[in-house]
Amino acid sequence: MITEALLHFPGIGPARLARLQERGIRQWSDVVQRAAELPERLREPLTQEADRCLAAHARRDIGYLAQALHPKDKWRVLHEYFDETSFFDIETSGLEYDASITVIACWHRGAVQTFVAGDGLDRFLDVLDDVKLLASFNGNAFDVPRLLDAFHIPRLPCPHLDLRWPCYHQGYHGGLKQIARQAGLARPLDLQHADGAWAVQLWNAWRRTADRSSLDELLRYCASDALLLRLLAKRLTGGVDGQEIARVWDSLPARERAAPAAGAGGVVPTILPGSFGAGSPARPRALRRWR
Repeated sequence: MITEALLHFPGIGPARLARLQERGIRQWSDVVQRAAELPERLREPLTQEADRCLAAHARRDIGYLAQALHPKDKWRVLHEYFDETSFFDIETSGLEYDASITVIACWHRGAVQTFVAGDGLDRFLDVLDDVKLLASFNGNAFDVPRLLDAFHIPRLPCPHLDLRWPCYHQGYHGGLKQIARQAGLARPLDLQHADGAWAVQLWNAWRRTADRSSLDELLRYCASDALLLRLLAKRLTGGVDGQEIARVWDSLPARERAAPAAGAGGVVPTILPGSFGAGSPARPRALRRWR
């Protein structure tokens, strides 16, 4: 329950949290209603933070809560707002610092959406405008900086949660593939040995030969990472059964799906209109470097 997240409160560590819980002070409302029982020097900062959290929760301010909560409690944000969370992953042309984004996959509003460089990658900006909470794996270090650079925007227009740390604090260590195995989440058979190097090879094959099957495989692989994040988030927040796992994998793009036209030709897409927040007007979109 998100209202039981107290570790981010001033002066609250594991030991003091245990003492408060023993006295029945377990939620934000308890802090406010039983302020007289709190240590005098912490009474005001604790009640102020409790008021801020209660107000953010009441107005569904996911951004405040996703940023404020202690890393050990961030899984509670996923639990509270799971149905409003969008999960995304990107692939790039390599691991170099200036490697460009090739494809993006995002589970949003009950479906997988994919975006291809050279054929409307900017449409992902319009999805971001509609996202309530964006989740990734290791996105703080990799995916998000690449997005900001690719689209020339100063920040995301939505709250972002990196699942790497909720995984870590629940005992899951390593990369996404290792954690998926630890959590008992297997990809479809044709993708169990896929990795980032294979994704680069698929992109190069698509650009070199315009072979649609290469692009289809790449989109399927990227989408599998986004869907794996959704399953992993469900595991972190209470569990997932075999039927749900099967339904999620049924959302994967099929191999025979029609690939976007003109992908291999490197055609610069038309910049789509639409709001993207005060920090990123339409002009930065036009500055996108198509490689």
